[in-house]
Amino acid sequence: MSRVNGVGRRRFLQWGAAAATATAGATALSGCATSKSGDTRSVGSAGKLLRVGASDATGTTSLDPRHAGFGASYIALYHLYDQLMYLKGSRYELGLAESVEPNKDASEWTIRLHKHAVFHDGSPVRAADVAYSLRTLATPPSTRANNFVDLDLDRLKAVDAHTLKVGLKRPRGDFREAVLAVFSPVFPEGTRGKDFDKGVGSGPYRLEEHDGKNLRLAVNDKYWGGTSYFRRIELDLIADPAARLAALKSGQIDYAFGITATGAKAERGNSAIRVRRGGTANSNALSFAMNEQLAPFDNPDVRRAVRLAADREALVRQVLLGLGTKGDDVVGKGLPGYAGGDRKRDLAEARRLFARAKVDSLTLHAADTVPGFVAAARLLGQQLKEAGVELDVQKVPADTYYADLKGLARTPFQTFYYANRPAAVHLSATTTKGAFFNVTGLGEPHFKRLATAQATVDDSKREAAFAAVQRGLYSSGGDLLWGFQEQLDASAPGLSGVWSSQSIPVFTRARSA
Repeated sequence: MSRVNGVGRRRFLQWGAAAATATAGATALSGCATSKSGDTRSVGSAGKLLRVGASDATGTTSLDPRHAGFGASYIALYHLYDQLMYLKGSRYELGLAESVEPNKDASEWTIRLHKHAVFHDGSPVRAADVAYSLRTLATPPSTRANNFVDLDLDRLKAVDAHTLKVGLKRPRGDFREAVLAVFSPVFPEGTRGKDFDKGVGSGPYRLEEHDGKNLRLAVNDKYWGGTSYFRRIELDLIADPAARLAALKSGQIDYAFGITATGAKAERGNSAIRVRRGGTANSNALSFAMNEQLAPFDNPDVRRAVRLAADREALVRQVLLGLGTKGDDVVGKGLPGYAGGDRKRDLAEARRLFARAKVDSLTLHAADTVPGFVAAARLLGQQLKEAGVELDVQKVPADTYYADLKGLARTPFQTFYYANRPAAVHLSATTTKGAFFNVTGLGEPHFKRLATAQATVDDSKREAAFAAVQRGLYSSGGDLLWGFQEQLDASAPGLSGVWSSQSIPVFTRARSA
């Protein structure tokens, strides 16, 4: 464990107070644009310190890229470690890599690194470090191994100090956007086990304190890409979105990662709070996931009936309060390569299909892994009842939802969300064979179609092949993907320059007014 000086204990007490404030009701939350001492609120007033509140799906803040959960852990990783590439909305950009180029059939790629990058311990970033990082991330127990399943680890070769050859088991025309841009943090060769607790990367911030949940980062003045504005970033784990908003309003944090649509609506007229909407490119695709390998969803009629019974417009209107977009069962809406349809509600057909399948009751596991999921599940229950089916909504804890990844694959019907990414990126990152999050039970026919698409070198032909895969999922897949929930964050006024990657806020270019 990294150095701890009591920040965790102090923060715990503060968040407890924030949570109590949140549960006291809206009246107690209003008009809190000043700090607890009554001083006027401004971002970075304490020596360019930026304070961020976030949750994490694992209930901890891990610095180990092999096991990081979505949320606070990812925020930490984006600041401590350089990635070779980044996905920003619909675009992918180079990071630590200066260039990434394929050979003729895309079975081997050449990565060239920026020559002035150094790790926080002062050692230079070498091609050998990148090879080690890719090999480590591609090997169990890394939960990210599936992202690198096509790397031929015996053909990772450092040509010189800053050039790496990456051989693949099969051609991947989408290697840049679907592999490196999704996840490619780099750490020093030899990093293993508890070494990751030190958080040594080459990113724009270095680790100063960490108690397993809360952490403090200090700016890296030797960063090859230039020095960031904020001298320090405090990242605190706050599980409840209402508590995060309360902490922001009371002046305990400057940025709340993830607030509810209800909270965003309530603060529209509050000039002391800036609600930050992520737009379609930074949204969550919300699904009621049906596992087509498990009864009763192994019957295509049941999956189709559930999809037809859902009133998606009502779900978006009532659960997302208009801060979102209707979904049509395929990820990637509003982004390049999307080939989804326009699903309409058809109660008569849903009733007929349920009757033919002899299904009159279903059980759904629901957790607020994103705010509003449980409410959405209960609303779906009302809608299914109109189609003659009783839905038993079983609420499960959100903070431990991802603790049993194998258990998710054995759950017939559950709430689940995906980052809304370009369709090709989503399909390659999430629906490949062996993916941890194969909660819809995709099988060999899908894997074969996807593999063919991935291997296509020609960009336009590859896009057409991915479109065909999407049409198959729209026709008979297991996702009732009903809405796209914009990432809703909130901050104190005057904070600018925050950018997002896969809905994660990054503060490397952030400034205060």
